[in-house]
Amino acid sequence: MYRVLIIDNEPVIVNGIYNLFLDLDHVELGVLKAYSASEALGLLAKHTVDIVFADIQMPGMNGLELQQAIMKSWPRCKVVFLTGYTEFSYVQTAMRNGGFDYVLKTEGDERILEALDSAIASIQAFNEKDRLIEDAKRELHKAKPILQKEFLHGMLDGNSAWSKDLLQHKLEELGLTLLADPPLLLAIGRIDEWSASYSVSDRLLLLFAIHNIAQDYLTHCSIHYVSYDRNKFVWFIQKPGLEAKAGDTFSQTVQESLESIQSACKQMLKTTVSFVTHRNPCPWEDVPSIFRDLKRLLGRGLGLGNEILLTDTITASEAVQTEVYRDPSTGNSRTKLLLLESYLESGSFKEFSSLCHAMLGTATSSSRYSFVEIYYAIATMILTYMNQMEMTSELMQLPEIDGLMRIEEHESWESAAQFFEDVARVLAERIRKEQKENSNIIVDMLHQYIQERMEDDLSLTRLAEVVSLNPSYLSRLYKQMTGHGLAEYIAEKRIEKATLLLAKSSLKIHEIARQVGLEQGYFIKMFKKYVQMTPHEYREALS
Repeated sequence: MYRVLIIDNEPVIVNGIYNLFLDLDHVELGVLKAYSASEALGLLAKHTVDIVFADIQMPGMNGLELQQAIMKSWPRCKVVFLTGYTEFSYVQTAMRNGGFDYVLKTEGDERILEALDSAIASIQAFNEKDRLIEDAKRELHKAKPILQKEFLHGMLDGNSAWSKDLLQHKLEELGLTLLADPPLLLAIGRIDEWSASYSVSDRLLLLFAIHNIAQDYLTHCSIHYVSYDRNKFVWFIQKPGLEAKAGDTFSQTVQESLESIQSACKQMLKTTVSFVTHRNPCPWEDVPSIFRDLKRLLGRGLGLGNEILLTDTITASEAVQTEVYRDPSTGNSRTKLLLLESYLESGSFKEFSSLCHAMLGTATSSSRYSFVEIYYAIATMILTYMNQMEMTSELMQLPEIDGLMRIEEHESWESAAQFFEDVARVLAERIRKEQKENSNIIVDMLHQYIQERMEDDLSLTRLAEVVSLNPSYLSRLYKQMTGHGLAEYIAEKRIEKATLLLAKSSLKIHEIARQVGLEQGYFIKMFKKYVQMTPHEYREALS
């Protein structure tokens, strides 16, 4: 999704372009609007914006001054100027200062859409795959020391307690650009599916490439990552000098940047990535509990199996204090258990069954005690997973799961392996059911809000705020659940309400347009597109 900001002191121009962009179906846009440069700067402080359409001549700060402010904070943003015939000297200055394009206000919709498509193409071209992979190769040769990764893993697991002074000393000693004092954000990323042809080095290169993309979008932050599973990683994100009162703005900027990072990975690296992050920056001592919360959130998801983009709203004090099983005897068993857990979380039944059979079969051939150890290690891992998903009390009553902690009920290791596979299927079915129910609740909330607030702001950005989801993720989730786009539903409901008002009321056309949340000119154009006649013609036909 690309986020576009429209700025002009003439509301009719802003609203016309706004409605034009909302009606597009060939590109996914999040559209914001402002009627002054100061209002625009407020939005730019809260949102990551890819493209700006701005009037050159505005009261107060003009478009050129606004452009300089935009370039300072968001150098990759594309600025398209809206201009009149008498302003070409301003246009020349704007283009010399890094303006992307200009559109005469008299040129109409086609020229505006041409400038939009050109700006999008320029953004896409910037993220060329070859450049990213080359950057990744250079980064690979400068790989972070193993001590950095061990330290960050220890912070995630809560293995060490540090005073602020000692923590700062350790960070500096390891060459990490993170600081002990400002709070930081955690984000968990997951590569949703590896290509079968990828070697270990290919996977490492891809991880570096994803990290490089993140650094491109989060240029104002310090960011470090560690892998914690075969396809997952954690980002430690920090903004030096961040004050507590600015935490919400920083969090929102990071969350919106994750959306852009997700899109760039899909487009340039042909890889889908999921992200979950915490809503507010946290002190270092809260990192372990928030990490557990985020792992649980990633496991639950919401409707979509891939390209998840969610924010955890749970506070650290509300987190479920559970620990992931750590095999006490051999590193080999521990590694296999972590891999088995990842298969359980992702619903990979074939891989789960194969590895489970292999672990139990190998243990049985060694000794009875080895079999008992591995059986209860797997059972404990599954129980931990159920605890994290808050399903234990309910599911342990089911006959399919009741015997989880009773090894004596299984006649052979083969029957035990089959039992574990059946348990994994029950868990996955329950998660899918919960995801669907939660997703349906969100769809119902949206439908109710749209029908009750037709005259209000129904942009994707506003609707995402209503249901506390990322705009891009909400758009994909809604389409998956309903089979059609959110903009299409809104348009249909507007036309439905308009036809009712035309038939049952004496309201004037401009009054009906206002009640369905549209500017009159665009309302007439949209009505004719859907009904094949103007509102006036429709009313006359009824009479």
